[in-house]
Amino acid sequence: MSFSKDYINLDHFSVFKSITYDKMMQLFHRLKTGVLMIGGPWCQNCQAVMGIVNHVAKKNRIHTIYCYDPHFVNVFKEIDDLRDCKDLDTKLKYYELIEKIGYRSPELVQDTLIPRLPVPAIIGVKNGDCIGIISDEYLLDDYGLHTVDSKVDHRQEYETRLTKLFQLIKPKRKHRKEKSE
Repeated sequence: MSFSKDYINLDHFSVFKSITYDKMMQLFHRLKTGVLMIGGPWCQNCQAVMGIVNHVAKKNRIHTIYCYDPHFVNVFKEIDDLRDCKDLDTKLKYYELIEKIGYRSPELVQDTLIPRLPVPAIIGVKNGDCIGIISDEYLLDDYGLHTVDSKVDHRQEYETRLTKLFQLIKPKRKHRKEKSE
């Protein structure tokens, strides 16, 4: 995937790297630390925030954000979304992801009791545990970064929330003790 070609607000030097479902789950199972983004270029909300997420990540020295696109081609050569849980295999995979990140929502996947995760979802993972999720659905236009039912620009608030999440992931720097003479 070429992120700069697929996302309209993204420069050529992005921090994003595509991963598979299995690689994504390894972040949790192998107690890894990093940032995960769930979504894809087909999503207008993802299109709206990718440039902002990239900018804030670079500013906070996050070198890689792993991107998992929940869309896949099923056995019938149709595009499917993992979050729709149309068969047992996708339902189990999606449930495993939702359990790992501890996501809760009153909005459920149809015919299940599994919460539906909105995209984009920016997920902080530290030592295999989810330490935060930002999953706001924004649009980006002349009004700025806003929700569908509002024209209030939320860009600064969104950047602040991303910064806080990214800072939780970064290891604390140890300051050298100055020698006293």
